[in-house]
Amino acid sequence: MFNDLGRLRSDLAAPSPRRQRAVGTFARIPHDKGLALCRYRLGRAAWAVLIELDRLILTHRGQNPVRLFSPRLRAAGFRHQTRARALRQLVAAGVIRIEHRGSGLAPWVTHLWYPVRD
Repeated sequence: MFNDLGRLRSDLAAPSPRRQRAVGTFARIPHDKGLALCRYRLGRAAWAVLIELDRLILTHRGQNPVRLFSPRLRAAGFRHQTRARALRQLVAAGVIRIEHRGSGLAPWVTHLWYPVRD
């Protein structure tokens, strides 16, 4: 079984295949903080808003707070009331802080897990 030293040497000399680069983006949820959110019994809408907030911060190159205007949430079927309830749940869990700008305007949301950068 181990008689072919030439083959073993050639296998070791050959570079290992590299992992393919991921095409999509991924949410940055700290494991301990994510598990701690189970105590608050967040609904699916709150998790979707949390992940969308993370995406917005990522696409705005670390800007925190971000304006929560998301056609992606609307396309996923989340109405205004559903988004508002999800935001209230995240505020109660201590994950975000909201600054309302006025009626009909998208709120500024500060994600408290990440540093504040304008």
